[in-house]
Amino acid sequence: MSLQQFQLDVGAQVSTLPMVANIPVFIMRPRAAMTAVQIQSKIDAALGSLTAKGGKAGLALTVEMPTLRIQRGQQELPGPYLSLRCQVRVQENPLINMGANGTKIAAEDCAIAVSQALHLWTPGGTAGIVRASLDTITPDLSFENLLTYWVNVESEPNIPDLGFTLPAVITVASGSATLTCASYEASIYYTLDGTTPFPSTGEIATTAQLYSAPFAAPAAGALLRAAAFSAGNRGSDITWYQF
Repeated sequence: MSLQQFQLDVGAQVSTLPMVANIPVFIMRPRAAMTAVQIQSKIDAALGSLTAKGGKAGLALTVEMPTLRIQRGQQELPGPYLSLRCQVRVQENPLINMGANGTKIAAEDCAIAVSQALHLWTPGGTAGIVRASLDTITPDLSFENLLTYWVNVESEPNIPDLGFTLPAVITVASGSATLTCASYEASIYYTLDGTTPFPSTGEIATTAQLYSAPFAAPAAGALLRAAAFSAGNRGSDITWYQF
């Protein structure tokens, strides 16, 4: 899945609300066309005396960058099984919002409408069904002179579960070392200096060697570490042998 696309999808869904016709919806993504400072400047302008959208000002929505977290008690399960969480920040400058050029829409009412638009909504590909979090709407008093609410929603990310590659088996006999793996068409990489046996990608130089045939056992004290890799799966655990 793409966290960026999920964030954009949330913004698009919120923007379909008739209520937000005159309310700007910002996507907080610093690496996009605008930096974080530029985005915040536009948010400040929307909440200030300058008209921002449809001749109205004083209320703004910001879709924050999503987060992934593992459920408590599931740290030992494969996967990992993650919960996708996204927050929409609803901010109101009451002096402007309820004035002549304001939207006249209270932040609380807007937050409720946003939660309704996202609850039980299916983004289509980027995640499963979105549901309102238990703490659906929470206030935030840290923004001076601004009424601020967070709308919290959760979903299950569409992340393919990568299977494990079975670990390499090290056999030392008659002065030679043999490496095998039961995973189909797995490649085995090994090191003899104690470094991590990941294959070189051209970006991270390693001392790992691709195993092709039994090799002479190194001198006493050497540490052989091996890991197996197969297409579409995660690399195996590292096995080792101390000579």
